[in-house]
Amino acid sequence: MRVVFFWLDPGERRLGFALFKQEYAMKHNLSLRTAAVAAFAALGGLIAPSGALAQGVTTAAVNGRVTGQDLTPLATAVVTAVHGPSGTSYSTLTRADGRFNIPGMRVGGPYTISVSLIGFGDESAEALVLALGENRRIDFVLGVEAVAVGEITVTAERGAILSSGRTGPQQTVTTREIESLPTIARSIQDFARLTPQALGTNIGSSENIGGISIGGKNNRFNNISVDGAILNDVFGLPASGTPGGQANSQPISLDAVQEFQVAIAPFDVRQGGFTGGSINVVTRSGTNDFDASGYAFGRNQGFTGNLDDNPLSDFSELQAGFRAGGPIQRDKIHFFTSGEIKQTSRPLALGLVGSSQTNTIDFIDAGTINEIVDIANSVYNYNPGRFEESLQRETDDFKFFTRLDFNLSDSNHLIVRHNHVNANSQRGISRHSGEVGLPGQGYTFDAVSNSTVIQLDSRLGAASANMFRVSYQRQRDERTPDLAIFPEVDIEPFDGESESVTLGIERFSQQNALDQDVFEITNDLTLFRGDHTLTFGTHNEFYSFSNLFIQDAFGQWEFDGENALDNFRNGMATRYRASISRLADPYPRAEWGAMQFGFYAQDQIDLSDRFNVSLGLRADIMAMPDPPLENPSFAAAFPGRHTSDVPSGNVMWSPRVGFNAALDEDRRTQLRGGTGIFTGRNPFVWISNQYSNTGMDFIRIDCAPWRGCTPPPFTGDPTPVPVPGAEIATTEVNLTDTNFKFPQAWRTTIGVDRELRDGLVLTVEGIYTKNVNDILYQDLSIRPEGRTSDGRVLFADDPVDREFSPGVFLLGNTNQGRQVQFTTQLQKRFGGDFLPNMFGSLAYTWTDATDVNSGQSSRAISNFQYNEIGVDPNNPGEGTADFEIKHRIIASLSQRIAWSEDVGTTITAFYEARAGRPFSWTYFGDANND
Repeated sequence: MRVVFFWLDPGERRLGFALFKQEYAMKHNLSLRTAAVAAFAALGGLIAPSGALAQGVTTAAVNGRVTGQDLTPLATAVVTAVHGPSGTSYSTLTRADGRFNIPGMRVGGPYTISVSLIGFGDESAEALVLALGENRRIDFVLGVEAVAVGEITVTAERGAILSSGRTGPQQTVTTREIESLPTIARSIQDFARLTPQALGTNIGSSENIGGISIGGKNNRFNNISVDGAILNDVFGLPASGTPGGQANSQPISLDAVQEFQVAIAPFDVRQGGFTGGSINVVTRSGTNDFDASGYAFGRNQGFTGNLDDNPLSDFSELQAGFRAGGPIQRDKIHFFTSGEIKQTSRPLALGLVGSSQTNTIDFIDAGTINEIVDIANSVYNYNPGRFEESLQRETDDFKFFTRLDFNLSDSNHLIVRHNHVNANSQRGISRHSGEVGLPGQGYTFDAVSNSTVIQLDSRLGAASANMFRVSYQRQRDERTPDLAIFPEVDIEPFDGESESVTLGIERFSQQNALDQDVFEITNDLTLFRGDHTLTFGTHNEFYSFSNLFIQDAFGQWEFDGENALDNFRNGMATRYRASISRLADPYPRAEWGAMQFGFYAQDQIDLSDRFNVSLGLRADIMAMPDPPLENPSFAAAFPGRHTSDVPSGNVMWSPRVGFNAALDEDRRTQLRGGTGIFTGRNPFVWISNQYSNTGMDFIRIDCAPWRGCTPPPFTGDPTPVPVPGAEIATTEVNLTDTNFKFPQAWRTTIGVDRELRDGLVLTVEGIYTKNVNDILYQDLSIRPEGRTSDGRVLFADDPVDREFSPGVFLLGNTNQGRQVQFTTQLQKRFGGDFLPNMFGSLAYTWTDATDVNSGQSSRAISNFQYNEIGVDPNNPGEGTADFEIKHRIIASLSQRIAWSEDVGTTITAFYEARAGRPFSWTYFGDANND
């Protein structure tokens, strides 16, 4: 049973407490061509040694050496590791040099590692708990069986932090931390913030769950994997970066998560697919004991504090779920399953003058709003919904997870798991100090995702091992209007320039749906050769997208000025925008596929018992077999450019070097670090913009008197009305440079870990990242014609070609920008001789980050238009990154008080403070005609 209390500071500093946690131990659509290429690549990847791009490590490992008392290596000794809870057994033999390796082990424990050899006494190491990605070294010295010996030596590394396998900065979040630390959202993001170099984005939004910025980078440049398979929304629309994020859903139930790791620079080439950071999650599995747990969490406005004497509007949240696991066949087959439901009701409160609401507006009264609603009903036969000062927006979220583990033998272990998420959330109504949106604006965002993974870990004798994994992710997102279909209408009869009442379907949601399918094949072969551990592998991703995004598909109409209400009644608009299909389908989708191939090789060399180095090389290749439509008029206007050209076949090389050195015999102090290039994955929406904006797909209309065009009569019909002549000057085109490469960054780290007391470790670490290939947006349609008095580039009134306006936006690369971080961290792990029932962390991070474009938007025109620049938007130069937070302090502390063997109370706390959020002074309007 868990009783949890929270206090939340709405500012930048946050403090949370979880009290009285009672613990009761329970001892009981790819195209035919794309598919053919995919099959050929996958077959080639299984045959040839090659590499991974977004592959996640899902297991742990042990290694070591077995010698006699005279330190002579002992060959053919049997080394067996047994996972106590499940009875899973892993076995291998020592090689001629006495070395052994057991990869592919379950994360967690406790494990018993035993060694036996005829003629020698058996020895073992017990109660070992292995962290995700850890490769624990354990050395054994065996005595002759017939001879009595005074002391037998078993030497094991001190844990995941002081480990020879650790090179770059990383943070492991264990089951104990997940179950103990406070969380309101019950999300991976809540726990990823325990990483000093990671911070939450989109804080305080009720419309989107936040993401995680790592290393001063856009959260879209992270890679999130669960059981080794992609759990990113690879198209890149949600702020969270995960499937279902736009429906306020988490991608997986927290109760299904066993452990995860946040890595900024893992120099192991098996981990990749990011230039920000990697969030690598492994799920729970069943054991030999039947185990079950249930939970329910609820909160509402009554649990909030007094926020400057401003009462919060009513809201509610209820979350309930279960998990269960156990044996199907003891020691052989285990199951785990979890289910979760969540229902929330979020307020959208905005009052008129004299209202009791905290947020009020003064530019309109109830009578004017009611008049607008009456006109819509009586003249256009459309009911936009009545204005209410407080609306409740509902979210429903259902998750189900199941996993099966098969111990086929001591050398072969199979995992099969499936994750299902079905969520919907009411969204779309805009209300703030300058806009009143009526209920007809709203829509329901439906998000359904399914993810399946199959993984086989095999040990092929004492000197080699293999991991094979295949996964499939299917994601379907759709927006359904809450009321009748109607164009968006903005009515602005007020003194301010941008104050409005809005009704009808929001212009970017009128036709908006997305289908994504991602198929992955991974194979890693590891060879153990003396002091060398050689890894060869391949990781291939195959994407299929069907994107429906048509802004102004039903039209967007504006009625401005002092006669706005009469003009609305009479159908006399002051501006009209619409998109009309040029193709047979009135609402065409951008349907295309892509493939991403990765090939790598790595050698980890143990130069001594205290010093190792890893050398790795990757080659990543992006293939795009489906070209967009070709626009001959554009090719004539912009020689050398084609709307059908996409970057395909560009090779991205990523060499890496990492090292770890123990500075004393018992590894109380270690020096570690490395340098290398990390290759990420682009949000595919940036590429998809080209498929939807060739100038051949749609006629774009923007008709207003100040453009020399008189809007047609407004009738309320959602079928757009052509306006002869108006469409010629408003065709936007998006391009991607044929030499474009996905994000790459050269990252160098150096760190020192020092154990001050048993389990108390001090870390000092520095990270320097230099952009190799980052994003750059340029508008090819604007022509420079001098400079303003303050040095800004001034652009001509006439574009390069009026047929292609408001812009020809080119996505390319730049190597400008860098991120620097320094971190000091003190960690106390649970157990040990020093404060054994306490764990926690205290860390400070300083960040300095620059880039050319932070890539905050999904649309090319917005990434160009809203980028903070100095004097030239086409050559903006580097500036402070949007994701820079100069100073960050985090602290967590947990203390367990045991009342008996099975019952205890855990008191936990978390604190975060940040300062130095960047801001820019910007001109209002168009200062340089760009």
